[in-house]
Amino acid sequence: MCVKIIRDTRWQLLVSAALLFAFAWLFVWMNSLIKMGLWSAVLDMLPNFVHKLMPVPAKELLSPTGRISLVFVHIVPMILFVGWALVRGSEMISGEIESGRFEVLLTLPVPRPVWVFIPGTVTFLGAVILAMVLWAGLWVGCHQIRVGEPVDTTRFHLAALNLAMMAFAFAGITSAISACFHSRGKTLAIATVLFVAAVIVKLVARLWTAGEWLKYLSFMTLFEPQLLIFSQESARISLHYNLALGVIGLVGHLIAAAILAWRDIPVPR
Repeated sequence: MCVKIIRDTRWQLLVSAALLFAFAWLFVWMNSLIKMGLWSAVLDMLPNFVHKLMPVPAKELLSPTGRISLVFVHIVPMILFVGWALVRGSEMISGEIESGRFEVLLTLPVPRPVWVFIPGTVTFLGAVILAMVLWAGLWVGCHQIRVGEPVDTTRFHLAALNLAMMAFAFAGITSAISACFHSRGKTLAIATVLFVAAVIVKLVARLWTAGEWLKYLSFMTLFEPQLLIFSQESARISLHYNLALGVIGLVGHLIAAAILAWRDIPVPR
């Protein structure tokens, strides 16, 4: 079982890790080419509502550490981490049903929840590995390339962990959706819509003062890597946010396991 799961995940993990390492290094290099005055001018031109969306004051982003911290919310790493969660979560049940493999696998003398917990563990470990690779790319870049004042890359540890836990939480949500359908395509569509909705709700809650309570409806509210870099209480906030994301991911996988154990042996449609 473990061999099969590792075989199914290895290429996505290896390709994602290579892309993350290369992008992190390139991100540091690109930041070394940007003049401080230009960066300050760009931030000054941003409208007020954009500043409200920032988790930290704009002046923090003027430092080399601040500029490099943007890598944790950049579209490229986000696509790779969200893609990891989507692919792994959707393949867990609906992907196996659609391929017809569960017709055979679920007849084996193995408790059904095992088919959720082992892939879920691999998904979690994969997300952590990807976060470590992203941090390693930043570490190598910051030690090879001069970006102004020295950058303490240990400040990025909690941010990288937050990114990994966000991916695990979303994988748990996706796996719960996966357990309800026979079609992997339907699982991917619904999970993607939920992720986009979670991001939108988070942004609306930040922009709309009267609707601040909306932040409690989005798991993405717990994804604040830049806040964990610059906050004086980063350890406490990290414990709260990452633990909550871990619980969301775990509950999602438990729901998926319960549904798989309860339903009849699924067949592709």
